[in-house]
Amino acid sequence: MFRSTTRICDHTFLPGLLSTDAIVVDLGAFDGDFAHAIIDRFHCRVISAEPVKQLLDRIVPDPLLEILPVAVGGKNQQVSVNLFDSRNASVLGAIHPDEDAGLQTVEMITLTELCRRAGTKDIDLLKIDIEGAEIELIDSCSDQELKSCTQVAVEFHDFLYPDLRPAVERIRERMSDISFWVLPFSLDSSDVLFLNKESSVSAAEVAYLRTVVRYGRGIARRLRRIAS
Repeated sequence: MFRSTTRICDHTFLPGLLSTDAIVVDLGAFDGDFAHAIIDRFHCRVISAEPVKQLLDRIVPDPLLEILPVAVGGKNQQVSVNLFDSRNASVLGAIHPDEDAGLQTVEMITLTELCRRAGTKDIDLLKIDIEGAEIELIDSCSDQELKSCTQVAVEFHDFLYPDLRPAVERIRERMSDISFWVLPFSLDSSDVLFLNKESSVSAAEVAYLRTVVRYGRGIARRLRRIAS
C-alpha cells in the first residue's frame, strides 16, 4: 500500500513520515495556519520563523509552537523587508514600477543559526515559503545540513520573479545530486517536495507520487474549473 500525501497551506508532504516526536520547521509562518494545522494533526513540536510584526501578532500561542521573530535567509544580518499592499512581504523588490511597498527592518538568520537557537539538528519536515529568499537560503546550506532534513517542502517564487528560474532548476539538480527525490506537485514550482532517499519511502512509491498523485490533482483541478 503506497503512502498518501497531505497538502497544508499549498505545501505537499508525506504525513506518514511524521509522528509526535517529529521536529517541523516552518519558515514563513505568516499567521500561523500551517504551524497550527501540523500541531492539531501530529501533536509535534513546530519551530516557526516570521519577521513581520503585524503577522507575528496574529499567531496564536501554543505549548508546542516556538516562534522566532526573524527572517531566514542566506546570511546573519539586518535586512529591509518590503511590505506590499497586494501580496506577501518579501526581501526582494517590486515586480512592476508602480507596486507600492512600505519597509520594515528585521533580523535575518541562516538555517544553521535558527537550529542553534532552537536547539535542534535534525528536521523531519522543513517548510519554506519565504517569498523569493528561498534561493539564497538553500544556497547557503551545506549538503550535510540539507541531508539532515527528511522532507523539504518549498514554494519557489519564480512565478513572480522569472529571473529566478535558472536558480530554481540548479537547486532541483543539486538536491537530486545529494540524494533527494524531487517531487513537483504543481504545474509551476510553487509546490515542490524534496524527499530524502534515506527515508523509508521506496522508489516505487516515488514513481506513484510523481504520476498518479501529481496528474490526478491536475485532472481534479480541470474538472473543478469545468464544473464552475
